[in-house]
Order: sequence, then structure tokens, then C-alpha cells
Amino acid sequence: MNYVETPRLKIVPLTVEQMQLLLDDYQQLETVLGLPQTEQKLARRLRPVISHDINFVRNAPQYEIWYTYWVLILKSQQQLIGGLGFKGPADDHGEVEIGYGTDDAFRNQGFMSEAVEAIAAWALTQPGICSVRAETANTNVASMRVLQKVGFTAYRASERFIYWCINAQVLERERMSAEAALGSKTGNGSGEFELYDLTVVVEEINGNCTCNMQVGDCFYLRRSSSLSLPDGGHFCLWALNSVLPLLSAKQRRNHPADWIETDSRVTCPDPACGLIMRIDRTGESKLHHDEVSPIPWEGDA
Repeated sequence: MNYVETPRLKIVPLTVEQMQLLLDDYQQLETVLGLPQTEQKLARRLRPVISHDINFVRNAPQYEIWYTYWVLILKSQQQLIGGLGFKGPADDHGEVEIGYGTDDAFRNQGFMSEAVEAIAAWALTQPGICSVRAETANTNVASMRVLQKVGFTAYRASERFIYWCINAQVLERERMSAEAALGSKTGNGSGEFELYDLTVVVEEINGNCTCNMQVGDCFYLRRSSSLSLPDGGHFCLWALNSVLPLLSAKQRRNHPADWIETDSRVTCPDPACGLIMRIDRTGESKLHHDEVSPIPWEGDA
């Protein structure tokens, strides 16, 4: 396979030699790929990533396609605009994970959604691959939108990350695993249960917000009923009122097909404000019935 192509992009997997040029001589790489030379250079944050990719390919050449770096070429300009790659060959469940990034000048134009959709589709046609995964920081809205546009579904969240997949088998296995883990932790009649900890964050403001809210403002819901704000933070009462009715449901594990599992955005009730909030599951708290209710737990009695 030479490359994956979309209406606007060529997605080309690099050889070890080409990855070395990406590190050492960007303009020579452009020439090798048949592109006009520019003044671009590899972002500093990517240098350790490419170095690791080179080492992985050299140590396991049979998995070159799953470790190499794929560059995105914008066909209309014959220019490199970003890249993506897999984080290794498939695991025992037939799952591979991807990472991706667009050069600053080419963001917010749909290029990465186009690339991720194409590379995920390609991966799912490879022998033994049944799903593609990705992870995003729970504050990285742009990366989340890429995955959502492509059809990835969030299936789990930690304190810092949200985990996504594009195959329903992963969703079902995660659900069953979580239920089994919950059962093993609680035991029969123990009175223990688990709730998700939540963060509600302002994702967009598309109008005139007179409450001085800003993108990134947030509040936390921990241990069933404890609301808190970051130091020095504030949150609009009207926005809070619109999101409060959903929080109890988002704290609890529901059927994967239930809308409360798949939907996570809430709007401010003022249409002129245009404020959109996102509810993120950021952890889990284990509680006992008697911590949250004055009625004593009687177990299986």
C-alpha cells in the first residue's frame, strides 16, 4: 500500500529513512515526497514522537505500518499539513489506537476529521482488526470534535482523559467489564455502590454572555452531591439551573444506547447567550448507602 487518499488529502506512511529526514532535513523530505520546498519545520513537540516511532520500526520491522508516522499532504497545495499514526499493532482484542495532529495554520478546516475517518476505515479492513480507539484530554474540545464527526463514541473517562472507539464491540465489552468489576467490588448486600464524578465545562459561547462566563469555566460534582468551583472561579446561576437536572443521571451507569450515555451537551436557557456546556465523567467514587441516606441499609434482609 502506497497511501490512503481522500477528496482533499493524500495520507502517506513514511519509511524509516523518511522519518529520519522529518527530524533532520524537512525540506529534503518534501523533495523526496515530490513536493515543493517550504519553510516549514517539524514542531518541537513531535520530535520525541518521531524518534520513538523510528526506534519501534527498527526493533519490530514486521509491524512497520502500525508504528510509522503518516503525513497528510493537502493535494490542492502540494503541502504537508499534519500527521497521524497508530500506537502499535493490534492487541489481543483486535484493537488499534491512533493519535493525530494538524499544523496550526490548517486547523478548523475539517482536514483531520477527513484523515481520521479514512485511516480508521483503512484499518478496519486489515486482517484481525475489529476496532479503532483514541484518547483525548478532557479539555481538548477540538480533538473530541474530530472523533465525534467521524463516528467515534466515548466509552470511558478518567480524571484527565476520555476514551473513544469506533466499534460497538468495545462498548459492549467495556460495559460488561464495568458491571463485573462493580459486582466484585460491592459484594451482595454490602450497601456499597459507585457514582461517576463529573466536571461541567463551558465549551462554546456563540452569543453575548452577560454573566462574564468564558470558555473553560467549570464546576465539579464529587461524591454524590458535593459541588465545587476551581479557586477563584464562578458559574452563572442560569446556566447552572439548565444543567442540574441531568447531573444525577450522568452520575450513574446507564444502558449504552440510552441518550443520557451518548449526549453530553447542554445550552444556557438564554438564546442570546449561546453558551454550551459539556458534562464529562472524570472519575468514580465508591460510596456506602449509609453515607447518603438517613434510612439504615438492611442488606439482603
